[in-house]
Amino acid sequence: MESVCRLRLHPTPVHLPLFSRPAFSKPLLPLKPFSPKPRRHLSLRASYTAPIPSRKTLDPLSSLLRPAGVVLAASAALLLARFHCPAPATAVSPPPATVQSDTLTEDEKERTLEEYLDSHPDDVRSLRALMELKVKSRKLPEAIDIVDRLIALEPGERDLPLLKAHLRNYSGDAETAKQGFEEVLQQDPFCVEAYHGLVMAASQSEESYAELDGILKRVEGALEMCKKAKKKEDLRDFKLLVAQIRVIEGKYEDALKIYEELVKEEPRDFRPYLCQGIIYTLLRKKDEAEKHFQKYRRLVPKGHPYARYFEENMMAMKIFGQMEENKRTGSFKS
Repeated sequence: MESVCRLRLHPTPVHLPLFSRPAFSKPLLPLKPFSPKPRRHLSLRASYTAPIPSRKTLDPLSSLLRPAGVVLAASAALLLARFHCPAPATAVSPPPATVQSDTLTEDEKERTLEEYLDSHPDDVRSLRALMELKVKSRKLPEAIDIVDRLIALEPGERDLPLLKAHLRNYSGDAETAKQGFEEVLQQDPFCVEAYHGLVMAASQSEESYAELDGILKRVEGALEMCKKAKKKEDLRDFKLLVAQIRVIEGKYEDALKIYEELVKEEPRDFRPYLCQGIIYTLLRKKDEAEKHFQKYRRLVPKGHPYARYFEENMMAMKIFGQMEENKRTGSFKS
């Protein structure tokens, strides 16, 4: 069975670490980070730039300024980037040229696309462009409706149900999202992105640790299956996911050990360095964090979507570190 997480067409670069989240302009975790040929992704460039919201809030800063929030936001970037790709060559005519104008507001672009789709309802490329705008403006229910339309038009595109589940989760409907991820896993038990989605959904639960423990056991089981089947790329991705779970649990040292092992196995992979830098930032070890970020920057291909995403979100990381430092300094003064 062709894996839903292993489509290997060769489009233009992708758009979500600790691995896939972002302007849907980030690469998929299983993608060999040092490979010159990126894999196929769906076009949703702006969606995952939005931070992962909790059930109670969509405030990006409050979400990012919690350790788990930082971890999940980063993870989305490395795991969910698959959803950014150029429209297929078979797509109908491109969206109206006016939509591409820099002078239009986001609302005006939405209206233009909606009017165009009234007379061209099956234009996949325009639907994807509109979906991107809906996610960017956080109109997630409307974005999900568009995904449903795309699923009807492209029933063979098996990444779409995965995308829909992620959007369900970001909109706060964690239970429905979990069902979607489970359905994906029934079709592809090695789909690391679906497991990642379950981790993200579980992290919002009041009983998150118990739920995460159950998911971890399943991930470890899949990891062992990868070893037996000699699925090296999947194995590496599942190790990254295990490390992410350890970070969410606050077991930073355990996570760092996994990343160190991954670095030894493949020193050209920039993802572990990025993850290590994030952990050391959370630990307020600025010098150590910067050392790993430098390794990441040296290895990540120029213009790579990962680089763009993390440059855009590094300010939130710095704010987080400064707030923690101010809190610590204030406690000394009191």
